[in-house]
Amino acid sequence: MLLSVISITLAHDINLNQLVVEAKKTNKHILVYLHITGCNYCLKMQEWTFDDERVKAAIKKDFIFVDMNVRDKGLVSFDGIKVSKIKFAKEIGYAIYPSCLFFDKNGELVYDEVGYKDEDRFLEALKAVSSKNYNEIE
Repeated sequence: MLLSVISITLAHDINLNQLVVEAKKTNKHILVYLHITGCNYCLKMQEWTFDDERVKAAIKKDFIFVDMNVRDKGLVSFDGIKVSKIKFAKEIGYAIYPSCLFFDKNGELVYDEVGYKDEDRFLEALKAVSSKNYNEIE
């Protein structure tokens, strides 16, 4: 995977509660990248947007990155629930892929980017989220 170097999630199960603890310690946001196998826009996002050196550097500096293929096996633990990845995405209201969810260090969803975004557009979002200017993102 392109982001394996900066991805903290290596196992099939994802414990977002644990990542919130890590986000508090490091003062970072959590970036959850939701995608599915066979999605051309997801592939384009991985091959172009996430492979951009500026995007990689911004993610590494200010975010805990979670790569979540919602069709993969494994469970997501978050806020007292433990469900499949696809059910997690649906329960929080994101069944369109790719979707990037930004959680603050308290585990609150503060911003999202739904659909494919090119490198420049995504970099703008990363900068705005990392500076906590959530309402200023176009």
